[in-house]
Amino acid sequence: MTLVAVVVLLAWATLRAVPSGGELVNQGGLALLDDVAASALHPSLEAGFLSVVLEATATTLALALLGTVGALVLGLIGGLVLSDVAWGGRLPWPVRGVRLVVRGVLVAVRSVHELVWALFFVSVLGLDPLVAVLALALPFGAQSAQVFGETFDAVPDAPLRSLRAAGAKRCSALAYALLPGTAPLLLSYSFYRFECALRSAVVLGVAGVGGLGFELTVSLQSRNWDEVWTLVAALLALAAAVELWSSRVRSDVAVVTCADWSVGREQSREAGRSVGREPSGEAGGRSREAGGSVGREPSLDAGRSPRGPSHATRWSLAMVVPAIAVAWWWSGLSLAGLTSARTRELGGRLLSDLWPPVLPEGGWRALTGAAFDTVAMAVLAMVVAVVITLVVGPWATRPRAGRRGADGRIWARWARRIVWWTTRILLLILRSIPPTVWAIVALLALFPGVLPGALALGLYTGGILARLVAEAWETMDLGPRDYLLGAGVPRAVASVATMAPPSANHLITYTLYRFEICVRDTAVVGVVGAAGLGVLLGDRLASFDFPVVTSVLLTSLLVSIGVELLGRRLRRGLRA
Repeated sequence: MTLVAVVVLLAWATLRAVPSGGELVNQGGLALLDDVAASALHPSLEAGFLSVVLEATATTLALALLGTVGALVLGLIGGLVLSDVAWGGRLPWPVRGVRLVVRGVLVAVRSVHELVWALFFVSVLGLDPLVAVLALALPFGAQSAQVFGETFDAVPDAPLRSLRAAGAKRCSALAYALLPGTAPLLLSYSFYRFECALRSAVVLGVAGVGGLGFELTVSLQSRNWDEVWTLVAALLALAAAVELWSSRVRSDVAVVTCADWSVGREQSREAGRSVGREPSGEAGGRSREAGGSVGREPSLDAGRSPRGPSHATRWSLAMVVPAIAVAWWWSGLSLAGLTSARTRELGGRLLSDLWPPVLPEGGWRALTGAAFDTVAMAVLAMVVAVVITLVVGPWATRPRAGRRGADGRIWARWARRIVWWTTRILLLILRSIPPTVWAIVALLALFPGVLPGALALGLYTGGILARLVAEAWETMDLGPRDYLLGAGVPRAVASVATMAPPSANHLITYTLYRFEICVRDTAVVGVVGAAGLGVLLGDRLASFDFPVVTSVLLTSLLVSIGVELLGRRLRRGLRA
C-alpha cells in the first residue's frame, strides 16, 4: 500500500512539473552554460578581487559563528523549558500551558526558512549584520531547543531528584546534576550546528547581508563567471576546513555523528537511557577509526573516547570565547538596533501590515496551486537526492580495515581510498554550493517552474543525504556478514542478506527527514524565481504586499507541519 502511494505521489509530482505542451529547455540559456563551464579554467585571480574574497570569507565565518552562539543560547533556554526531567514531577496547569505555547511558537519559528527571516529583518533593520545573526539564531535556536530538550530527558534523573530532595534549588540542581552529564552531547551538537549555520550564512547572501553568498549573488547577476568560480573555490575550501575540524572535535567530545543529530536521534528512546556508557566491542573500536561514527544505530551515548579529547580539541574549545569576540568585532555587530526608536517604529508598522492576511491575486486557487507546486518540487528533489545517494553513497563510506581477499592487496586499498576521497569531494561540492546558486544555474538551462527548482534542491540535498546515509552505513555491524562468510556463504549473498535491510532502513529514515527540510528549503529556490510558495513570497515581499505575505507564510506553515507529522508517523512505523 505504501509503495502504491509513493508511485502515485511521484506520478503526480512529475505531471505537475512537466505540463503537457509546455516548453522546458531554454535553448538561449544553454549558450550561457557553455560560457560558465569555459571560465572554470580561468578563475579571477586579481589582487583586488582576492582581497574581497578573503574579507567575504571572514564575514561568512563571523556571521555563522555568532548566529550559532545565539541559536545555542535560545536552544539551551528552550530545551530546559521543554524538558520533563528539568521540571520533575507533575506540573501545575499554568506551567503546562506555558510549555505548550512555547512548543507551538518554536514549531512556527523553525518552520520559516532563515532566508525569509532575513528578508523580514532587512525591512526593519536594513543591511545590518544583526539581520544575519537573528535570521540564523531564531530557526536554529528553535531546532536546538527540541534537540536539547530530548537530550535532557534521556539522561538518568536520579542525581537531579536526589539534589532536589536534599533541598537544593532548581537552578543549582540543574547546573550540578543535569548539564554535566549532557555536556559532551551538547558540545557535539554545537559544532554540528555550526556546520549547518555556515551553509545557511551563504544562502543569506541573497538578502544582501554580506559574505560569500552576497558576492556570489552579485557575480552571478552580473555574469562575471571568472569571479563566480573563484568564490566557489573559496566556499569549498572553507566548507571542507570547517567540516574536517568539526568532525574531529565532535568525535572527541562525544561518540555521535552528523547522521545522529540530523534525525534528532529519535531512535534513542527505543535504545534506552544510555548516557554515560562507553562504546564497547567492535562498534566502539570502529567509531574511532571512522572519525567519530558510532558503531550502531543513532543513540544518546555520551561516553568519551578512551583517549579523551585530543590536544587539538582542547585548543579548539579554549579558543571559542576569543573567536566569538573576534567575530563580534569583525562583523561590527551591535545590539543597539534592537531597541532603537526606528526599529520599534518600523517593526510595529511591519506587524500591523502583516495582519489581517489577504489572499493573493487569483484567490485560493493561486495559493493552493503554489502549495502543490511546493510539495511537487520537494518530492522530485528527493528523487534526485535519493538517486545521488544510491549511486554515490556506497562509494562514500569509509573503507574499513580487515577486509579479506583481493581487498587486502595494496593496490586495491589505494584504489578504494581514491574512490572514497573523490566521492566525498563530490558530495562536499553538492552541499556546499547554496541551492540559490544551483537554482540560478538551472534556470539558465530550463524555463522557470517546478523542474529547475527540484533539480537545484535535489543536487544540494543529495550532497547532504548521501553524506548522512554513508555515515550511517559506516556504523553497520559486519558481524552477521562475517559469520555467513565463515559458514561458506558467497560474499554477495552474505552482504545482501545481512546488510540490505538495515541499509534500506537508514536510507528511508534519512530520506523522510530530509524531505521535511526540503519542503522548507523550497522557499529559497522560489525566491530566485523557480516555483511554489517561494515565488509568491518573493514577489509579494518585493512589492511590500505584507497581508498576502502572511497568507503565504501561514500556508507554508501548514504544509511544513503536515509533512513533519507525516514523516514522524512513517519513521515510527519503520521502527515498529
